[in-house]
Amino acid sequence: MTSSPASGHPKAAVVLATAAVLLAGGCSSSSPSSSGPSRPKGAAVAMPEVSSVPRLVTAADRSLPIAPYLLSDKQSDELTAAQAELTEQCMTRFGLRYTAPAPTPVFRPRTPTQFRYGVTDPKAAAVDGFAPAGSRTAPTAAEPAPLSAEMTLVLTGTNDPHVKPGSTAAGGQVHKGRRIPVGGCVGEARARLLSEGPEAGGDAELSNDINIDSFESSRRHPLVRAVFAKWSRCMEDRGFSYPDPLAATGDSAWRTSTASAKEKAAARADADCKRRNNVVGVWYAVDAALQRQAIERNSAALAKIKKAIGARTRIAAAVLAGSG
Repeated sequence: MTSSPASGHPKAAVVLATAAVLLAGGCSSSSPSSSGPSRPKGAAVAMPEVSSVPRLVTAADRSLPIAPYLLSDKQSDELTAAQAELTEQCMTRFGLRYTAPAPTPVFRPRTPTQFRYGVTDPKAAAVDGFAPAGSRTAPTAAEPAPLSAEMTLVLTGTNDPHVKPGSTAAGGQVHKGRRIPVGGCVGEARARLLSEGPEAGGDAELSNDINIDSFESSRRHPLVRAVFAKWSRCMEDRGFSYPDPLAATGDSAWRTSTASAKEKAAARADADCKRRNNVVGVWYAVDAALQRQAIERNSAALAKIKKAIGARTRIAAAVLAGSG
């Protein structure tokens, strides 16, 4: 998913969806995703030339180059549902009635790029401030029903506090004449969906890094720095002093349960100054160029990740259709 990796606003939903949306027990990366980035984190990034800059008020309907290598919301939901179905089927084989907990509801933008560059609609900002409508309420998960020791053992493969539940170190015991799968029923479901490994619950590390790094690096690109300077002067004309949009979004004064009149005014000015100076168009163009550069550098590893996503989603679809 390609939502913004660096909002700074404690309530806004412009954070990397990998952490905010995917549940730890849900979909995850398959083995090819463990390929790390080709450069150390924090290393200097060569700034690409940007030959074309679109005029954009919002990037909501624009996808980023890394999108095919990240799970979409739909794919994530299908993998989560398929894992729940497979886990329940496994528990039934052991004569146990188990219902997987429903995923915790979370705020999701209409598209991954809707709020990647912050608020862009002056009218909405004047009402909601910097946190989009629906994003201020913290998600609350239903309290899971307590499980017996027997159910815990079959579900996760262990009752041992020193063994990670659902891991490859768990399982193998015989229960009522049946051998518990590696990792218990959770581990079996993950294995079936090719969702094993340390990244269970998230996107491929390489894809994730590219998504985050491009956003962070884009802020240092000369074109973005120049348009931020124009934006900053525009904000000053409206009575707000910030060096860039992220500083405005992340102002600690906005850490309240509801948007104050001042926050609403600042957010509206932010969106208006972005529109007047084509901040989103420039920022998106640079962000996308950096991603294309990274994708070219890591094409082989990313091809494996894309193939794995396709395989996993096909398996999930078959499971949900009752044929898997």
